[in-house]
Amino acid sequence: MATESPYLDAAREALWARQSFSFIPDRDLPPPTTVVGPASGPRVAFAGFPSDYSLGFLLALLELDVQLCGIVTSPGAHPAILGDNALSRIGDHVGVPLVRAWRVNDEHSQLQLASLRAETIVMASFDQIVGAKALRIPPRGWMNIHPSLIPEYRGPEPVYWAIADGAARTGITLHRAAPKVDSGPILEQAEVVIGDTDTAGTLTRKLVAAGVELLPPAVDKLLTGVLGTPPDMSRSTYRPSVGHRLLESAASAREAERMVRAGMPNMPAWSRDEGSPVYVFSARVLDGPAHGPSIPYADGTLELLSTSGTCHCHHNLADCPHRRS
Repeated sequence: MATESPYLDAAREALWARQSFSFIPDRDLPPPTTVVGPASGPRVAFAGFPSDYSLGFLLALLELDVQLCGIVTSPGAHPAILGDNALSRIGDHVGVPLVRAWRVNDEHSQLQLASLRAETIVMASFDQIVGAKALRIPPRGWMNIHPSLIPEYRGPEPVYWAIADGAARTGITLHRAAPKVDSGPILEQAEVVIGDTDTAGTLTRKLVAAGVELLPPAVDKLLTGVLGTPPDMSRSTYRPSVGHRLLESAASAREAERMVRAGMPNMPAWSRDEGSPVYVFSARVLDGPAHGPSIPYADGTLELLSTSGTCHCHHNLADCPHRRS
């Protein structure tokens, strides 16, 4: 039986009203005024962040005929995780514990995971590699939800790199978690087209929507012991973490424009204005001269349409430590 309440319905409505989804783990929800208690069914825990991406899958998991038995998060990712946030609010409302695992593979965290008595754990965005011992704690293992067509774009920033590279399509993969990152057998997968104007935020929203449709059959396969299909790792690609990338480092105006779209809203690209950093939220390529701030390239001019003196990422600073030259 699904976990139902007006509170959860309102949270879903507010989330899907957003046209852009973020990976920044700072989302909060209103304090719940009721406790509905978990539903009946197989005991399933969730691991993720208070971000739009994670919340999309947590809220979808609560619509399935499973019993949410706990939520796991990684408190080092953002200060908001240490206080009340969207995950803690949902945990309080459903009456399940929130496990803040600083190091998911240490003995204390593994004891906490074991105490949840979960048959399986569904993970959607998590900044720690779960080791073999922790993966074996739930008898049905863990499932990871990765926003790419694994084995392509393995790693922490697949949405960014798909746009920045000019890929025509990407996708969402629901797969069994393995000690080697983004490499476990595939349970469900769907392709998503990347539009010419997609930002990381609009593309992430499309990826979550596609993944939510695949969640019911993937969870059913997980709980019934379906092993999944091993990915062809001979086609594997891995891309690293991304900072605020300098637009002048791009080889062309079109590459720079993709960098701008790929950086929004999680990690905006930047340039300089009279020696000070400016973070660029939108831009366009012109064949001729621009009427406002711009950067010239051999293939055209990048006109900077929207900028800010602060980065609007995790730090929201002018001198952000994520900034790369």
